[in-house]
Amino acid sequence: MLRYCIWKRKTISIKSKLRIFRACVLPVLLYGSETWNIANQHERRITTFYMRCLRSIIGVNLVDWMPNDTILKIIGQPPIENVLRRNILRWFGHVNRMFNASNESSVVKKITFSYSHGEKRPRHIGIRKRWEDKVQKCMEELNIKNWRRQVVDRNQWRDLINQNSHSAPVYSNIKEIVFKYKKRANKRRKERIKQKVTEMLTKSADNQYSCPGCKRKFKPQGITNHVKFCTSEIAWCKKNRIK
Repeated sequence: MLRYCIWKRKTISIKSKLRIFRACVLPVLLYGSETWNIANQHERRITTFYMRCLRSIIGVNLVDWMPNDTILKIIGQPPIENVLRRNILRWFGHVNRMFNASNESSVVKKITFSYSHGEKRPRHIGIRKRWEDKVQKCMEELNIKNWRRQVVDRNQWRDLINQNSHSAPVYSNIKEIVFKYKKRANKRRKERIKQKVTEMLTKSADNQYSCPGCKRKFKPQGITNHVKFCTSEIAWCKKNRIK
């Protein structure tokens, strides 16, 4: 809905578009992500939508061949994987501090970690990862070892989980970088124009074409393949942009 009314409107600056994106799109996209235990397939779909929005904001298409790392770098946005990891560990810290403050068994922690009485994992459905496994993986990626001591200090825990999810300022020459990639894309499009063999040769009175190399005559249906695979006419094909 925002693609044509905001993202593609040139009168709105990129900084303003990013503010709208962070205020309106990201909260809806990542609503409840603190307790997600999604598979890699779903995470790739979220990443695809995230990068599609950023490409629309700066006016770049997939044909322009701008890498995702370059887009995130010039636009100052963190990868969506880092934002998901931060949200999960942030809620993990809240749950543990809540349990330590009450000094008794917390219902929230039991529900979060599925520590209910008599709780068993279902059978015959394969190995299904729990939210606890996702938290352990996130802490390994951030190299967090002594989390029981670090999670007590709110400020220290916040610095640990936010180390790779901060937003940076937008590059001042972002329009020049986008123009450079679009210029390269236009150059590639012109080089990919394929010429037809029948347009480059002259048709005789008997509706046949003669090969420029071996001078053999062919009908319009056979001259194309012959010229392409004629060993003596490779230079002629390259010269006329025939592949």
